[in-house]
Amino acid sequence: MAWPFKSKLRAGGHRVPSGGRHARSLIWGRPSDALRGHNRRRVIRAIMVAPSTQVNLAKFTSLSQATVSGIVQELQRNGVVVVDGNDSERGKKISLTSVRGVAIGVEVSYDTITVAARRVDGPRVEVDRSSRGAEHGSQAWIRECVQLIKDVVRRTGLDETDVVSIGLGIPAAVEPRTGTISQVAWALDWEQGMDPAARLQEHFPDVPVIMDNEANLAAYGEYLYGAGRGTETMLFVKSSTSVSAGLIISGLIYRGRHGLASEIGHLVMDPQGVVCQCGNRGCLETVVGGARLVEQVRRAYIGYRVDLPTSLANVVERAKSGDLLCRRVLQDAGRGIGVALARTCNLLNPEKVFIGGELGRAADLLIEPAVQTMRLHSLGGMFNYVAPMSVEASELGLQAGAQGALAFALNVDHVQPS
Repeated sequence: MAWPFKSKLRAGGHRVPSGGRHARSLIWGRPSDALRGHNRRRVIRAIMVAPSTQVNLAKFTSLSQATVSGIVQELQRNGVVVVDGNDSERGKKISLTSVRGVAIGVEVSYDTITVAARRVDGPRVEVDRSSRGAEHGSQAWIRECVQLIKDVVRRTGLDETDVVSIGLGIPAAVEPRTGTISQVAWALDWEQGMDPAARLQEHFPDVPVIMDNEANLAAYGEYLYGAGRGTETMLFVKSSTSVSAGLIISGLIYRGRHGLASEIGHLVMDPQGVVCQCGNRGCLETVVGGARLVEQVRRAYIGYRVDLPTSLANVVERAKSGDLLCRRVLQDAGRGIGVALARTCNLLNPEKVFIGGELGRAADLLIEPAVQTMRLHSLGGMFNYVAPMSVEASELGLQAGAQGALAFALNVDHVQPS
């Protein structure tokens, strides 16, 4: 997988621990490496993303099964991987032996930061979350992010020198050819030309930081580790303070020419509606964005209650506890999302749609009205044909973005200059 990355890695920056291999020595290459070495790293990174069979590794890496088989045999002889069963059986799972290294995934949303860490040779994921997101300014969220990374790395039993990659999801569009921001919400007031990946890398100078849109990475996480496993096409709708989406086609994130694809939150629902922070009127985000839903509940309760909700999380918790007003607001939000999804699905016809973000926690209230509305406004074959399209809650929930960022950065070929 290619991805723009301005390397600041220092030659000789990794150490090999006594009694085992360091992941950096296995997955960081040099520009002069032959094709065989490049393919070998692709297979190792794929196993680090998720232990799998040779058949699935071939699909994930786009290498031939013969190439993968040869590399796996070599890695097995060198004690890098173990095969669950006879090494000639392609249906057996291939895993790493003891390797020292930890991969990091970061999701920066408007009001939260979520960080996930996982040793590359094990399945356990450590996660931490903070309420100091992008809206608090770049200095604050980067400082918070650095501390969270250090904390979760320690929980894995390793330290900062063992970090091999950092994936960074941000609430902005990222140009797929350059890895730079192509558009950011004016509400964030980020300085012109800001490079969040470079700012974060200043604190981890020996580690590549790979950046993409937060919804894209949430979709990628759901595809790899959640209920989207094995789907050909899937749409992940992340609805919290803002509303965005990520589209996966045949295992790849579809970004569009400028990284602006799948911005479902800015589909115009009412041309004469409320002005959106993007500058247009009546976008879906002005109808079902977190601030709008909280505003509806507060306005209805003013004069009747003093304990008014201050966040979308408060509204969701009250709805789940039986608050009829909050339930109605969320069900109406489901209908609004359903209209937008009907338009989107008429264009894309995905196999599955997932609802994530803060509203994903109330999926039991949202999905039924959303699907009912979609049936009214989308082509009938989507729901009536054999193997109909499904709308489901995200299995990974609020961890989807961080886990997707972790996997995405881990799967990028990092070149260490000589």
